[in-house]
Amino acid sequence: MRRRQFLAGSVGTTVAGLGGCLGDEICLGDCPSCTGEGSWPPTVEVEEPELAPGDSEVFDIRVDGITEFSFDSRLYKCGPSDAPVQFRDVEFRNPIDAQADSCPPIYLWDDCASTTLHVRVEAAQDAEPGRYEYGFNVGKTVGERRSKDYEYAVTVSEA
Repeated sequence: MRRRQFLAGSVGTTVAGLGGCLGDEICLGDCPSCTGEGSWPPTVEVEEPELAPGDSEVFDIRVDGITEFSFDSRLYKCGPSDAPVQFRDVEFRNPIDAQADSCPPIYLWDDCASTTLHVRVEAAQDAEPGRYEYGFNVGKTVGERRSKDYEYAVTVSEA
């Protein structure tokens, strides 16, 4: 009788331990995941800057559990551009391992990364007041491949 109780308890513990893995894929040990529990999408925190015409500012994008990051091309400078609001320099708290040769570039990490992007945005002197939308895509290639698009805006205020 004692043995039966022990086995019943062991089976319940084993099934509960594998429960997080069985949601996306079947695995026998730790399931690969960038977000720790097989959940998607990752945590994303974005500062939404407000600039006056002619100003520039650095804002942060914090992302947990990714292997890829790329901006869309609306505010990212690809060659000569007269866009009124543009991203300039992008720096990373957790350095990238590779960068795809594209415009805008695709930033890549070999393993799951949590990072903060420091993005310099600049408003032209003649930028009209308003919201300038941009987007970015985050992805993971560990375990099941996933990606998600996000939309935000930079606001240009009255001069």
